[in-house]
Amino acid sequence: MTVTAVLGGTVVAPDGATTADLLIRDGIIAAIGSRRNGWPEIDREIDASGCYVLPGGVDPHCHLMAAPGQATAAAARGGTTTVLSFTSPATGEGTVDCMLRSPGELERNQPWVDVGLHAAIYDPEKVSEADLVAVRHAGAGSVKIFLAYAELGIMCTTSAMFDIMSAAAKAGLLVQVHCENGSLIEAIETRMLAGRAYSAARLFADTRPAEVEEEAVARALATARLAGAACYLVHLSTAGAIDQVRMARRRSGPPVLAEACTHHLLLDDSCYGRPDWQRYLVMPPLRASSHVQALWAALGDGTIDTVGSDHCQVKTVTAGQVAGVGHDLAYGLAGVGPRYPLLLSAAIGAGMPVTLAMRLAAENPARAFGHYPRKGALLYGSDADIVIFDPAGETTLPNDGFGDGTGDSVYAGIAVRGEIRDVMLRGEIIVSNGTLVNLQPTGRYLRAVTVEER
Repeated sequence: MTVTAVLGGTVVAPDGATTADLLIRDGIIAAIGSRRNGWPEIDREIDASGCYVLPGGVDPHCHLMAAPGQATAAAARGGTTTVLSFTSPATGEGTVDCMLRSPGELERNQPWVDVGLHAAIYDPEKVSEADLVAVRHAGAGSVKIFLAYAELGIMCTTSAMFDIMSAAAKAGLLVQVHCENGSLIEAIETRMLAGRAYSAARLFADTRPAEVEEEAVARALATARLAGAACYLVHLSTAGAIDQVRMARRRSGPPVLAEACTHHLLLDDSCYGRPDWQRYLVMPPLRASSHVQALWAALGDGTIDTVGSDHCQVKTVTAGQVAGVGHDLAYGLAGVGPRYPLLLSAAIGAGMPVTLAMRLAAENPARAFGHYPRKGALLYGSDADIVIFDPAGETTLPNDGFGDGTGDSVYAGIAVRGEIRDVMLRGEIIVSNGTLVNLQPTGRYLRAVTVEER
C-alpha cells in the first residue's frame, strides 16, 4: 500500500480553497488537513508550496474515438484526467451496438486518462425505450441528439425528440441537444447559393446565424419540459440562447444544464476574415464579440454550468448543398489539451475565483454525468486525480495541441498565465513539467453511476 502526501499547497475543494496537506492511500484521497494530525508513515512527499492543488479536469464534450490514445495523452498534459467522449456510430450501426462495442475499443487503444461515454444517437427515428435502458446499463450517463445535419442523415425531428426525452427520463439518462435548426439552415443555404453573392470564407458561418441556434434552444427546452426530462444544451454560442436558458430556469420544470466551449469563449468571427480562415470552422460557428461577452457574463452568474472543448479528433467534411457547389469544407476544432490551461489563465486574468474555474472545468461536468464525487473534486474517498498548478508560472501553448495528433492547433503560441507542474491519476504522477512520465497508459473506461448506485 503506497501512501503519498501532497504538502503545503492551496487545496481547492468544493467548499473553498485552503492551505492544507492532502493524503493519498492506494489511489484514493484519504485525508485533507495537516500531516501532523496522526497521519501514517508516508512513502512519498510532493511539495506543493506556492501552488494550487486542483482536481483533475473533467472535459464533458469530446469526439475522440478515432484515436483515444493520442487525444487522452494531450488531455493528460493539459491537466484533464477524465474525458467524456461521444460514441461514433459507423454507417448503418445502431445506437446500442455502438455503445456496447465502444468500451472495448477504449481498452484496446489504451487511454492515458479515464474515459466515460455519451451515446450519440444517429438513428433518432429508430431508438426505443429499451435501447435507452440498454445504453444506460452499458455505462452511458447521457444520450445526444442533433437538431441539425439532415445532410448526414442524423437530424432529429421534434416528435422524435419528445419520444427520446420521455424515454430517457424513465431510463435515468440526461439528454444532450445540439441546438441548430437544420431545416432553416438548408433554406438559408438555398437562398445564399442561388444569389451567388457570397464568399467561401463566410458561407459556412453566414448560413448558421444566431437565430437558428436560438430557435432550436427554445424548442428543445419546451420539449424537455413537456417530456419531464432533464436536458443539457451543448456548445451554446449566442446571447439569445443564454437568455432562453435563464427564462427556462425561472419556470418550474426539470433541470436545464448549459455548456459553453473554449473556442466560443476565446475566439470570435473575425477569424473568418483571416487568410487561414478554414482552420477555424466549427459548428456552431464562431460568433461576434458581443456574443463572446455574453458567454463570459453567463459564466460569472452561473447560467453556464460547464466548459467543454468539443475536441474533434477527426474533422467532418461538409455534405449537402454546400459540398454540391464545390465547397468541401472540413470543420471541427481540437482542444482537449489546452482547455483547462486556457480556462485557468482566463480566470486569473479576469479576477475570477479559481474555485469557479474548477467548478466549470471539473466539478460540474462530473456532477452532470454521474461521475461525482469520484471525479471532479478533492474530497475524502474521491479518486486522487490531482493537478498541481503554479499560478506564478507561464506556459506557451504548443503548436501540436499537446500532441493530440490533429495537426496545427488554433491555440498555438498563446501565452497563458500559470503552469501545470504535475498531473496525477489515481495517485500516480502521469505528467511532470509538461511531459508524460509513465511508460504505460493507465486510463480506464468509466461507467456513469446511476442515482440508485450513489
